[in-house]
Amino acid sequence: MSPEELANRAQTRLYAKVGAFFTNTGRGPGRCGVCTAPGLAELCDQCTSQRATYGTGLADLVVPLAYVKGWMIPPHQSEHHVRRYKHLTQPSHKCLQDLKLMMLAGTWLHGECIARTAGWWQVVTFVPSASRPGPEHPVAELARQVAPFKLNAHRILLGIGPGFAAEPDRWPRPDRFVVPPKFAPVVAGQHVLVVDDTWVSGGKAQSAALALKAAGASAVTIICIGRWLSFRWAEHRPLIENLTEPYDAVQCPVTGGACPTVG
Repeated sequence: MSPEELANRAQTRLYAKVGAFFTNTGRGPGRCGVCTAPGLAELCDQCTSQRATYGTGLADLVVPLAYVKGWMIPPHQSEHHVRRYKHLTQPSHKCLQDLKLMMLAGTWLHGECIARTAGWWQVVTFVPSASRPGPEHPVAELARQVAPFKLNAHRILLGIGPGFAAEPDRWPRPDRFVVPPKFAPVVAGQHVLVVDDTWVSGGKAQSAALALKAAGASAVTIICIGRWLSFRWAEHRPLIENLTEPYDAVQCPVTGGACPTVG
């Protein structure tokens, strides 16, 4: 099967599965250059503050694949998907399978665009939680879908750091996570891809980036399924109300437009 045929197949399957409720993230004027949130400035307030505090210790690239319409009444299906796939007692297998397909297609179709920032990733990890910090967490299932490409990337686990529960909860901290000593040689000098399900403020994901950079990673890319938009926030509401286009797996989440590497 040719690359064009693979792209068309991914586009068709994801349109059928999630096209009705997920929408591609956008880049350019009116969107934050890091997290794709709506805003008039180059960066949203959160990303501006984080960059002023931590600078190059943060991720070199953040790639949200789609927008999640959060806190709507009734709840939107995009919110349902990112919550129910990891529900503690009644996880949804269908939601998990849909998100896994999104991650596979996102990395397979647009890996070259991601690699243009810092080369191909050599290490893959995910943002852990305190309640399920190991590989049994459903977000680890998303990380397993990252396309291998030319390298058989190392898979590592981040540890929970002493500052994990410190306030403010939504703010990055260099001690929220740690790179276990056995993984330090694997991380040093490498480009690490960090997988997460949703980006709200970026506090947890950027904390992972801080830990990886402190351990010697040469570059960090964060890729997540959804950039959470909150209907409760006035600055997000106009964008939520105007998201009408269905999710298109071929649209590039790095450039925000036609992907130069997908025919």
